[in-house]
Amino acid sequence: MVAKMSAFSFTDKFVFPPDFDALSVPNSESKVCVISVIGKSAYHTNASKASALNHILDRDVFKCIPKEVDDTITKGDVECFYDVENQVIFLHLRSLNDVYRVASLCQRLVSEKSSKDFFFLWQKEEFRIAKTLLWMFGVSHLLLLSHPGSTFDVTFVRLFRTLDSIRLKLQHSVSDQLHGLPISKDWSYNGRPCSPRVLFIFESCCFESSTEDSESGTKGRLLKGSPIKKLQHAIEDQIYRILRKSRVITNISNNSLFAVPANQEFVYVHTERSEVTDPVAYYLEQLRLNSTIVKDSDSPRSRSYQSNRKVNQGNGSSGSRSSSTTAHSKGGNSFKEFLWQHIEMALGRGFDDNVGRNPVPSLFETVTAQTWFMVADRLYQFYFGDSIDGKAQAHLNTLKSLLETDIRFSENRCNKVLPLAEAAYQESLPTHYVTNFHLSKLAQAQRVFHQFARGPACDKYLKQLEQSCEKFWRNGRQLCEEISILSNHCVNPLHRLPDDPETDENRHLPIMTHSSQLKTKAACNCGRKQADKEDPFDHKYANFDFFDALEASCCGELEHIDLPIFKPSTSDAKASLVKRAPSREEKKESVIQKDTLKHDIVTGMGSLSLALSLGQSGGSEFLPHQDHHSGISTTDHYTSHQSDQEGGTDEHEEGSGGAHSVDVVEEEDEDHLEDAEQSPDKEEGSGIRQEVDESQKEEEGSPKQEVDIMPSSPKQDPSSQRTEPEITINSQKADLESSQKEEVQLGKSVLKKVVELDEAGTMRQHSTTEYLYGMIHSDSPPHLLPMFPSWNICCLGKSSMYNHNSGLDLPGFLHGSNFLLPWDITVKAEKDKWPSIGETTSRKGKQKKSNKEVGEVNLRIYLGDEYECPRGHRFFCSGPEKVIKVSSSSTVKDNATKLVSLDMPLYCPCPQCRSTKGYVAQLMRVYVSTPEGPVRVTVDPNIQPSAPPCPVFTMGTENPVELPAGTLWVVRLPHIYMGDHGPYTIPTDSQHMQFCRMLKGVFSFRDLNKSP
Repeated sequence: MVAKMSAFSFTDKFVFPPDFDALSVPNSESKVCVISVIGKSAYHTNASKASALNHILDRDVFKCIPKEVDDTITKGDVECFYDVENQVIFLHLRSLNDVYRVASLCQRLVSEKSSKDFFFLWQKEEFRIAKTLLWMFGVSHLLLLSHPGSTFDVTFVRLFRTLDSIRLKLQHSVSDQLHGLPISKDWSYNGRPCSPRVLFIFESCCFESSTEDSESGTKGRLLKGSPIKKLQHAIEDQIYRILRKSRVITNISNNSLFAVPANQEFVYVHTERSEVTDPVAYYLEQLRLNSTIVKDSDSPRSRSYQSNRKVNQGNGSSGSRSSSTTAHSKGGNSFKEFLWQHIEMALGRGFDDNVGRNPVPSLFETVTAQTWFMVADRLYQFYFGDSIDGKAQAHLNTLKSLLETDIRFSENRCNKVLPLAEAAYQESLPTHYVTNFHLSKLAQAQRVFHQFARGPACDKYLKQLEQSCEKFWRNGRQLCEEISILSNHCVNPLHRLPDDPETDENRHLPIMTHSSQLKTKAACNCGRKQADKEDPFDHKYANFDFFDALEASCCGELEHIDLPIFKPSTSDAKASLVKRAPSREEKKESVIQKDTLKHDIVTGMGSLSLALSLGQSGGSEFLPHQDHHSGISTTDHYTSHQSDQEGGTDEHEEGSGGAHSVDVVEEEDEDHLEDAEQSPDKEEGSGIRQEVDESQKEEEGSPKQEVDIMPSSPKQDPSSQRTEPEITINSQKADLESSQKEEVQLGKSVLKKVVELDEAGTMRQHSTTEYLYGMIHSDSPPHLLPMFPSWNICCLGKSSMYNHNSGLDLPGFLHGSNFLLPWDITVKAEKDKWPSIGETTSRKGKQKKSNKEVGEVNLRIYLGDEYECPRGHRFFCSGPEKVIKVSSSSTVKDNATKLVSLDMPLYCPCPQCRSTKGYVAQLMRVYVSTPEGPVRVTVDPNIQPSAPPCPVFTMGTENPVELPAGTLWVVRLPHIYMGDHGPYTIPTDSQHMQFCRMLKGVFSFRDLNKSP
């Protein structure tokens, strides 16, 4: 502390409260006059309202360009300078009324990304300014109220009235604080040395002073009739009337917050700009002047402060400014002369600003600098210290409340408007509503609130409005937010599902299922019964639960074909997390990898043939799996081919169903094969072929034997085809010296091994712990199965129950659209061959029975694609968007050629609902009436429910489903097609409807009598 005292110098300004001891103040026995500078600075960043004092001090104490602006904000709010020579203490209040301070604070808020409101910071700063003004009015003799313009700011009137009322309330507390200090009793009782005198300083003038006025001022004082004097006197009269009318000043100055002189000027208007508005131009001018000076007598140091200060006070010539300033300093309208007369009066007889017929003696006291610093420090700690008595704190809180008139008005206004906004929210509310409706009503309430609310409290009460509306909504008025697959909201109150676990958060909610109260009419699996169907919220209800509920009353006794579903092995089975669909680049890479694998398999056939020839097992990983949709086994296509030595390629057979066969080729020399054909062992080789044919006949009943003889039925969609690598097993060249019998035995062993490996490859291992959440499609993992079937295949009865003259007798069908379409096919059948006329009979006179002969028989299959609209209208189509029509004789002219050879659209406009907007029929059932005869009809529907890229949905069977002969079958298609990433619903864009279709190749047949 001693080091600080010794190092402190009073030649520069310091921040109050000072960090030195009052006993160390120089010239402590001399009485001082205290001048405080308050108000607002000029409207540019380089302005300081106290810089006008630099002309009086003849030095740059209060700088126009403050150093370290951030430090001026964080440190104390009062700058202090003690002019020891003139016995004057200057106080400068720095606040947000200074432009540079406001600009710095805004920059800080932007850089720190602060969430504080500027109005909140302004109110806090205003309260601190008010306390500082109370302190200044209690320790000062003169106060300079600065204005940036040339008009009086009437907002100070309200501030002065507030400070005066709080000063009177705090007078007793201030007197207690001054007790014991070396001051008079009057000062201690009143809490201040005098009623301070306020001088009003205006930084700019409404007109520019002419050169003639400046020159006339050099001869003496300005004449009373000069424009500047008239302006100052007019402003004085205006201010005096305002202050008297508002009772800020009275006849007795001791009872007022401050006083104004009755017989002296108290208004000063600056006619010249005393601030440096452009620092760069100022320093460039100083550099020019310093560079052109030659004589020592003209050096800047030899000049007075006034000359150096005002050389560059504007954009005009420096000579005219200098002459004008000199003239004013000699006796013109100078600020120093204006202020110094008041300082001399304060240091002399003091102020007596009482007016009236019976004047009261005024209170005025000057003390030494040492005593003043002690008193000022005590009062500063009283206003800004941590320890303050409760009574004084209550008065300070009243001060804060009086200053926050904007906030109080805003709160009163918002508090009155808040019930109106809440009423606007609650108007015309349904019993339950969703979040979007809540937000729309809240936005409406907020508009009502903003229409009438004003002020800074809007944000606070706006949050209260949001909380109130949120509480009102959550108090039993929430609607379930679940949306159905068809984009309809659940209309039930917020609830939990029957299978949801009970928690603390949902214990109070009712238990119910989702419902949108939108119902459609749909038929059961077999189509013989119609019922109302709820709007589905999951694909399980849409594809299984609804139809399963009707099984007991309609379809339960019919014959069904089971489809593959998930069979769990544990109780904690869960849905598998399906990865995203591969991109085109990844698919190309996989094709390249398959080609590489194919090449490796072909190159490894030599070792496989050698292993088979040695009677060893192995190499099973080189054989492909059977195609899923192929009805052809390996034995059906086992043939021997000759190797084309010139082309170097092997021919192979391929089933019409899209499966690839496995060819076993014996490579031998051409000469050796010719010898083998002419050898006696040829009959033995033909016996092997007969064994193969017998093995094929034994397996006629298995699905592996079916053959699709339709060339127009392969699927067009690439995703629906499963391409397997073509494999040719090449054996080593047989030794020419080996016998033909050994070659035949080798062929038998190869055939047996290939058949065994192919049957093992067709077996598929499905997961028993994870199931497929959606439905089976072309991109779904092959080892996953769904929990329930979304398809259904059932038999209505014998094929004779369908009458082509009357059609199907099922509910909901439009008139004339309930007929199946005929599909005529030709198959081979055995006929009895009767003897010719010349043939003989047996001895007993009986005719000899003829042999069987193979001929062609025409059979008729009836097919139908049923469409069903949400209103329960059903109809068959004979082609894409072509409804079946019958003639007057109830005969159908169309056939099923288009159903077999073309893609059928998944959605079709309902002819009955064309006037109703939005009703589109969906392909829901496929009917097949199989004939009696040596033929097996198969079905394999493949659905593409959306535009590409979209997977193709299938029933999930390994092969097409074979239907027994002489029966009428119905294949019920899914209502909702659920993929791995969501459902595929009806496209909103009509251009995408053409991509939703059932791919051709649904129907096929297999001739049982056709030779392999």
